[in-house]
Amino acid sequence: MLQMTMKIKLEQYAQQFSDSPDTLVKINAARKTLQSLAQHTLPDHPLPQLSFSSQDILSDLRLMPLDDLLSEFRQTIIKSFGVWHLPNKLWLSDLNQFIDGRRVLEIMAGNGVISSQLRLSGNNVIATDNFDWHGQDIQHPDLWTEVSCLDALKAIKTMAYDVVILSWAPDTDETDWQVLQTLRALHFNGDFIVIGEKNGATNSQLFWQNAKLLHPKKLNQYHQPFDFISDQVWLVQ
Repeated sequence: MLQMTMKIKLEQYAQQFSDSPDTLVKINAARKTLQSLAQHTLPDHPLPQLSFSSQDILSDLRLMPLDDLLSEFRQTIIKSFGVWHLPNKLWLSDLNQFIDGRRVLEIMAGNGVISSQLRLSGNNVIATDNFDWHGQDIQHPDLWTEVSCLDALKAIKTMAYDVVILSWAPDTDETDWQVLQTLRALHFNGDFIVIGEKNGATNSQLFWQNAKLLHPKKLNQYHQPFDFISDQVWLVQ
């Protein structure tokens, strides 16, 4: 299994770099995250940036294979756990405060990672997904909580909610743009929270071209990229 291979290699690198505290921070953060995800829990803090600078590598060539390994971290957690977006507990605490008891609908919820943690905090959450992604990067869903099999547009049109959450929508279709159009047509006056990389790895170009974006400091202070994908939290109108 991918995570076992990475886990073993990270343990070996932890021994190799036992005298390098800065390097150990990255290695141990990755190790602890793999352990947490295997137990359906999340890291306490945002991961540090896992890559090394060119200057770091040139000063210690032993870092080159470690840098290559850590560059595969996101793909490893996608294929091993079905986790595309990696939240942490500090960020979820801020999200919980922002929701403030309102009704939540998570669309394209995947394995329900965000919804599971919001439910643990006592929130009223409906999680939905059509599961058309299973059999691709990951063969079978591994649900963290109950997720209703329902496509995003049908959920938007039929459920009751005050907050909508959409994280890491694919960039291969325009469902996200259709969702935004539907919310506008319904005169939705709640909060539409979108987590993704603007004009990058997530969401359709039509969505980014037409969305009115706010970048809330409160929801981004503990939401930090750990690799080359700079996903952020947006309030969308």
